[in-house]
Amino acid sequence: MSIQFNTESDIKAAQQGDMAAFGRLIRSHEKMLLGFATYRMPVREEAVEAVQDTFIRANEQISDFRSGADFGVWLRTICQFMILNRVHAYIRRQKKYDNYKEQLSILAIQHVSSCAVDRPEIEPLAQLAVCMNKLNQQSIGLITDRYQSALSINEISKKTGRTNTWVTSTLHRVRSVLKTCIEKHLKEKNNEK
Repeated sequence: MSIQFNTESDIKAAQQGDMAAFGRLIRSHEKMLLGFATYRMPVREEAVEAVQDTFIRANEQISDFRSGADFGVWLRTICQFMILNRVHAYIRRQKKYDNYKEQLSILAIQHVSSCAVDRPEIEPLAQLAVCMNKLNQQSIGLITDRYQSALSINEISKKTGRTNTWVTSTLHRVRSVLKTCIEKHLKEKNNEK
């Protein structure tokens, strides 16, 4: 249960620029909002940031608050928008990180596979080069554009005249084919031993 302050008088004072009154409003609603955001966010730190963003936005828009309305509901509404913004930003960062990680992995594999001829300990990487040579030219072109030229899905789409969905799904299928090819080769190698 949150600490109760004289919310109505604090709201009126905050609307007139009284930061101490706004501070009291923050303290009286911060646990409730943190619980609200934590329940909806993938990462606790993001929830804390969403609550902070909520209080900043509430301070900017306090003059829009209608007298007699539920201040907690008003804050939760603002918080919901802050959460959505943070979730979308979090997902974009994760996708960017995953794409970057994937690109680095492919580039590292390609570099090592070109040096793997005399190094049996990196056989899986050497097998990538063999499996790449089994792909059709279109698939090789997509892999090259995405991971060597570092083109975005949108850029590849424009270059090939295909939709983003087609490029994404085809790249996924090509990566699956490469993975299966490498795993099959390694399994055969292990069975020979």
